[in-house]
Amino acid sequence: MTPSNRWSITSDCKALHWDCELYPADHTDFIEMSGLYTSAIITYGLSEGKLTLHRHSVFPMLRIFPNITRGSLQCDIPAELVPVVLVGGEALTEYPAAIRLMNGAVSATSYDGKLLVDHRIFPSADKAALCELVEIQNCGDTPVRLSVTDTRTQIVCRTRGPMGVNLVERTVLWRCPADGLLPPDGKASLHIFYTGRVANEPRPAITDAYAEYAKRTARVEAITAPLTLSTGNHILDTLFHFAKLRAGESIFRTRNGDIHCPGGGNYYAAVWCNDQAEYAGPWQAWTGDEIQLNAAYNGYAWYYPHMDDRYEPLPSSIIAEGMDFWNGAGDRGDAAMYLFGASRYALVSGRLGEGNALWTAIKWCAEYCLRRMENDLHPGLIPSDSDELEGRLPTGKINLSTNMLALGGFQTAAALAEEMGEPATAESYRKAAATLEAETEAYFAGEVHGFDTYKYYDGNTTLRSWICLPLCMDIATHAKGTADAITSPYLYGEAGQLSEEGTNVAWDRSTLYGLRGMLRAAVILQEQSPEEGRALRKIAADYLMGYGQSRLLGDHVPYAIEAYPEGGKRHLSAESALLCQVVTEGILAVKPLSFTSFSFNTVIPESLPRFRLTNIRAFGETFELTIQDGLWNLTTKSGKQYGGHCQGRVTVNFAQ
Repeated sequence: MTPSNRWSITSDCKALHWDCELYPADHTDFIEMSGLYTSAIITYGLSEGKLTLHRHSVFPMLRIFPNITRGSLQCDIPAELVPVVLVGGEALTEYPAAIRLMNGAVSATSYDGKLLVDHRIFPSADKAALCELVEIQNCGDTPVRLSVTDTRTQIVCRTRGPMGVNLVERTVLWRCPADGLLPPDGKASLHIFYTGRVANEPRPAITDAYAEYAKRTARVEAITAPLTLSTGNHILDTLFHFAKLRAGESIFRTRNGDIHCPGGGNYYAAVWCNDQAEYAGPWQAWTGDEIQLNAAYNGYAWYYPHMDDRYEPLPSSIIAEGMDFWNGAGDRGDAAMYLFGASRYALVSGRLGEGNALWTAIKWCAEYCLRRMENDLHPGLIPSDSDELEGRLPTGKINLSTNMLALGGFQTAAALAEEMGEPATAESYRKAAATLEAETEAYFAGEVHGFDTYKYYDGNTTLRSWICLPLCMDIATHAKGTADAITSPYLYGEAGQLSEEGTNVAWDRSTLYGLRGMLRAAVILQEQSPEEGRALRKIAADYLMGYGQSRLLGDHVPYAIEAYPEGGKRHLSAESALLCQVVTEGILAVKPLSFTSFSFNTVIPESLPRFRLTNIRAFGETFELTIQDGLWNLTTKSGKQYGGHCQGRVTVNFAQ
């Protein structure tokens, strides 16, 4: 996880810049970007000193046969279908000056003699189209003759699907003086669109890349404006900005409503209990953004038909725009994932759906977990077939992940039950959480390689990254040993934190949970021993900065990754939602208490000059929070003010 010198952060902490003249070594990378009807994976960089761009389009609602998890139409755009600008009859050769990741686009500036060329590639915000805007400016003192190889509408891909014949087409608009002569200081523009549709539907009405770029920029601003972070640390501020974008953009307008999806070239128009219910939904509850809030709710609602009085395991995923499901992974602890995520979403956002349907679903998941606690293997703990890695690594018959997620879910669901006027239900959930905590200590706690930590399952002798989960549930009994273990060389590789020692398998999701857990545990230790709490907070902050430098300024930027080597470091969206929660659930250690109240930590890492989070939309208010110089201050849009000295955890109740 070594950062390079290639990238720099812009002063507003909203963009990355690669000065290709200062760092001209050949290098390529890829990034995923998404709009409501399309996603794109763009490969960009330098090859033999020249600009290279490769375009891959995904159309989640253009279904193909078989209409399964990976049943979204997608295609590479062939090089021969990318229009070529001709200069005096010869193909334009671009020598890059700069590449930027900004405003939700890949932007590249290059030169060919006296021509300055600027590319902007981005998905349409509201159409099934990948857009490319190419601007050409004559920086010389004589006219230049320009033309384009082919501006006809071309078919990129045609394939049959369950909704009809799918078409991907290329359309081109060339704006240049009629005689093709570009005068000194003159500008020409090339507008290229790769659109998708079912053949008997009209082609998306799209002709102006400038207009599409304005809409894309506006949507990016809508996603990133909530919870604007300012700490004085450019790594953390920029990392958080990009994480909000990736977490919020990967939402697709399916035939059954807006849905957040992982992406990555594989996972579209479908939901999972880990990626959507556990990771993304709780973060999107904080944003106040209607598209994200509705997508998160719909992700929970797609599971409603699978919750009945038989109490069978939830499906592994709901696929094909909600029309089908896949259950090949068995019980991964999905009900615990749902319980943990949905209860947080409900308390933070206050949204329960018509007839409080989400509360009914949360209670169903709680009951499922309670029934599973009554077993012959180890009463008081919850068996499951695997965990969210679906058997890629051993999990035994009872694993730490399922039980910790259930424990955290019971804790938050108890607070929700009080809000719903069900005190007896709340008490039963609190008892279940206490039982899980006690049995976890008896069953999982143990020494591994000399670390006072947890064994991931009975008989486990290797360190596993998910041993961080008790820290995330405010169990600090083995906090120091666990923190030492997850930051040790046993679980540290070039790709990041390893899922298991002795492998090369790395998934950022457990790394981000580990950061979140260490920061939460530091709050508890602060009360018991300020010195231990300060030490753990420093370990976590240093680890976060190292992670941020790698993901933001390394060879593969700017987002959290999914799986390595399996997934090739794809930019799956839900991992970015987990990164956002390192701020809310980690540094702030927020604990939802009701629809209008929460507690949080006021002691920030010493490496941060300040902590300011504005435009927070949660617990029925819009507010901002500042922590600086030993004081904290919270101000709501409605004029309420709270504050005091930074002495650890405090509670804010907007209803009082």
